[in-house]
Amino acid sequence: MADTTQKLATGTASIKNMTAPSLKNRLQISIIVIVLPLFLLAGTGFFFFQKTTNAFNLAIEGVVSDVIPVTELKDKIQQTVIPFNQYLKNRHIDDKSEFLQLSNEIKKALVSPIKLEQQNHSLANDIYRSAYLNWRNAHRIATKIFLEIDQDTPHISHQLLQDFYQYVIETTLELDKLHLAMQNRVKIRFQKAKALKFDALLLISFVFLLVYITTLSTIIFLNRSIMNPIHKLEQWAQSFSREKESKPLKLHSYREFEFIASTYNKLSQLLHDDKSILERLTQKDDLTQLNNRRSFINHLQDEHNRHQRYDTCYSLMLIDVDHMSSVSQNYGEHACDLTLIQVSKMLEGAIRPTDVLCRYGSDEFIIILPEVEVHGANTTAERIRNTISEYVFRISQFKFGITVSIGVSLIQENHSLSEVLNCVDYALQQAKLAGRNQVQFCDPDHLSAVKFQEKYLKEADLKCS
Repeated sequence: MADTTQKLATGTASIKNMTAPSLKNRLQISIIVIVLPLFLLAGTGFFFFQKTTNAFNLAIEGVVSDVIPVTELKDKIQQTVIPFNQYLKNRHIDDKSEFLQLSNEIKKALVSPIKLEQQNHSLANDIYRSAYLNWRNAHRIATKIFLEIDQDTPHISHQLLQDFYQYVIETTLELDKLHLAMQNRVKIRFQKAKALKFDALLLISFVFLLVYITTLSTIIFLNRSIMNPIHKLEQWAQSFSREKESKPLKLHSYREFEFIASTYNKLSQLLHDDKSILERLTQKDDLTQLNNRRSFINHLQDEHNRHQRYDTCYSLMLIDVDHMSSVSQNYGEHACDLTLIQVSKMLEGAIRPTDVLCRYGSDEFIIILPEVEVHGANTTAERIRNTISEYVFRISQFKFGITVSIGVSLIQENHSLSEVLNCVDYALQQAKLAGRNQVQFCDPDHLSAVKFQEKYLKEADLKCS
C-alpha cells in the first residue's frame, strides 16, 4: 500500500512538472471567446427588452391611473342614485345618509382630477370642472328634495326631480368624454409599445444569429482542442474495462488527463465503498424516512415468495390521506409535508416491529402485515383510522384535522401477486366510494367476479409479475 501511494505521488509530481500545454488554459480561452460576445449581445438585448417592458408598463399604468378611476367614478354615480330613489320610496333615513355620504365622496373626487400629460391637462381639468358643477347642482337639488320630504310636503316638485336626474345624466356624460379620451391615450401607448416590441424582436433575432455563429466557431475549436483527446481517453477506458492488464494511457499534450488516469484506481475504490451507502439511500423516502416504493416492491416479493413456499398468510393495508390537496392549498406545501411526516410517525406507532411500512405515493402509504389474518388486519386498520381522524394537527398557527381511507386484503391461499395488488387496490377504491374515512376489506377469491380497473397499485409501475 505504501509503495502504491508513493508511486501515485511520484506520478502526480511528474505530471505537474510536464511542459505540455494545459487543457485548463485552452478551456478558459474557449470560454472567454464565448462569454464576452454573449455578455455584450445579452446586454444589448436586455436593454431593448427592458425598454419594451417599460413601455407596456407605462400603458398599463395609464389604464390603472387614468381609465379605471374614471370608470369607478361613473359606477359610484350610478350607485348613488339607488339610495336616493330608495329614500323617495321608503323614507328611510339610512338611505338618505348613504346618498349624502356617496355624493360628498363624488364631489371630493371631482375636485381632485387625475394628472395627465401637459397637452391633455387643461382638457381634463375642464371636463372635471364641468362634471363637478353638474354634480354640485344635483347634490344641491337633492338636498332641497330631502328638505321638502322632512317638512312633510304633500307633493314633491317634479321639476326638482327632473332637474336632479338631468344633472346626474350630464355629469355621467362629461365623465364619458373623459373616459373616451383616456382610452384613446392608452391605445396610443399600447401601439407604441407594440412597435417597440417588434424592433426588439428584430434585434434579438440578430443577437441569436451572432450567438449561433460564435458558438459554432467555438464548438469547432473545442472539438479539435478537447474532444479529440477525450475520445482517446474514452478508448483507453473501454480497453481498461475489457482487459485485465491495459496499456498505460499516454496523452503527452494534456497533463490533466494524465492526472485523471493516475488517480482512476483510487476513485474506483471510493465509488465501490459508497455503493452500499447509495443502495441504502435509494430504499428510503426523502421526506418521511420510511421505506419507499422500491423498498416496498422488494419486501412484497420476499413476503409473497415466503407465502407461496411455506403456505403462510399475510395482509396488505393500503392507506390514502383524504383531501391532501386541500391541506396544501389552504395551509401551504410546508404544512402538507409536516402533516405527512406526522402521519408517518402515527403509522409507525400503530404497527408491529415485524410489519413493513412504506410510503408508496405522494399521500399513499402501504403496510405489509406478515402472518396477520382478517380480524387482526381490520382491527389495526380501524385503530389507525380512529387515531388519525381524532388527532388535531397543529402546524404553525393552523389547527386542522384529516382522515384516511384504508383498503385491506388478506392473502392466505396460493394467489398470484397480481391478484394481491388488485385486491387491496379495489378495497381502497371501495373505501373512497363509501365516503372516505372508511376501512374496506377485499377477498381475492371474490375479486374475479367484479369489474375492476387498477388505480393505485399498477403492475406496470411496480414492475413485478
